[in-house]
Amino acid sequence: MIEILFLAADLVWPPSGGGRIRTLSQLHVLGSLPEVARVVLFSLGEDGLRGEDRAALRREVPKLEVLEPVFHPVHLFAYPRYVPRVAWLRAARGVPYLAGKWESPTVRAALARELNAFRYDVVWLGSLGMARYLPLVRHRLPDARIVLDGHNVESALWGQFARRQRGIRRLVAEAEWRLARDFERDVLRAVDAVAAISTDDARAYRELAGVEARFVPQVVPFDRRATRTAGGARLCYVGTLSWRPNARGLDWFCGEVWPRVRERLPDATLEIAGAGLPVDPHGAAVAPRAWSVPGVTTVGFVPDVAAVYDRSVAMVAPTLGGSGVRLKLLEAFRHGVPVITTSDGAAGLAIEPGREAFVEDEPSAFAARVIETATSPLRQARLRDAAFAFLGREHGMPAAQDAVRDVLGLRAGSMPRGLAGHQSSELSPVDLAVGGRGAGVVGDERERGAA
Repeated sequence: MIEILFLAADLVWPPSGGGRIRTLSQLHVLGSLPEVARVVLFSLGEDGLRGEDRAALRREVPKLEVLEPVFHPVHLFAYPRYVPRVAWLRAARGVPYLAGKWESPTVRAALARELNAFRYDVVWLGSLGMARYLPLVRHRLPDARIVLDGHNVESALWGQFARRQRGIRRLVAEAEWRLARDFERDVLRAVDAVAAISTDDARAYRELAGVEARFVPQVVPFDRRATRTAGGARLCYVGTLSWRPNARGLDWFCGEVWPRVRERLPDATLEIAGAGLPVDPHGAAVAPRAWSVPGVTTVGFVPDVAAVYDRSVAMVAPTLGGSGVRLKLLEAFRHGVPVITTSDGAAGLAIEPGREAFVEDEPSAFAARVIETATSPLRQARLRDAAFAFLGREHGMPAAQDAVRDVLGLRAGSMPRGLAGHQSSELSPVDLAVGGRGAGVVGDERERGAA
């Protein structure tokens, strides 16, 4: 029986965004394995975990022990006093933003105490950012198996960002991309196993670092629904509104696609829901100007997205850029809501365009699919049934359990102790901790600064 310490860069409950949904899925799978005795959750967050949230997590994952979250800004620039430390790490130590953002002496001290208190068999890094503490984990638990769970190919996101810039901004962004790429590559080579959110990401990790990542599918439980109560051309969008690929996609949709939809369906409405927007003094979400068009309402964060899905005949998911898997599509499938998305939105999912979802990148074609779906109950039913079949086939618990057993090194029935399966690297964990190529990129045990 093995004991697992799970390091999460954000609170897990409520599962209101893609990162939290992915983390909760992984906790479900780990807790479901008979070989696992206990999973201890060490998380960061801007708010404390309420008693009811802690209880809900325990009900969701019976083997889960939830430690008190350590305060740290998930949204860095909402806490300006943390920014200078990140800037200093970047300028003086060459630590990329995606790593320096998570550095904190408070977090480091709390993690060290937990690592000293119990000798875990496995430490699961719930995101690339938490790999900032990889040298600390190696030092305190040299025999533990360390797993990196990739939600995205993070350096690819920085590359996309850099290519959109011009002039001096592009030069700065390209320098940041190179640091992010080196950091991600070194971490991929330094851990014992890598879990990828899609086969596309697993392939990208192999190309970047020469490692064989294991695709761990998102577990999506669902109850098949034969009919929906929504009527009229009521559409929705549900996703993290502060994530740039989502925001860019909504800008494009509201400016290029929505006028075409309204021309044919003047009573059509779109409800935009999700976390990440600023709010006014009354607590209402402040939408970008591009989304303030007739028929579109931005409600921001809602505690019960099921109600949004229930009153919608379809969901639009016009993502532009990004990597990993757009969990918003899987959530819409789970709720029985037909989806119209872009190629970037469908990336990482083994769906067939036109069967489980419509996939269009040109404004007039996207609009035509929206109109077709909103006005055809038969089309809605076919998309819904195909999506349910897809979830049952590709995103069930057995497939995820099989993949996680591989990641944990349980396939041969041995305990994941020792580093016999440790992937070879130009840099050892000690090199990463004390210097060598990219010194300070992953971290330095002697260092006690940064956000």
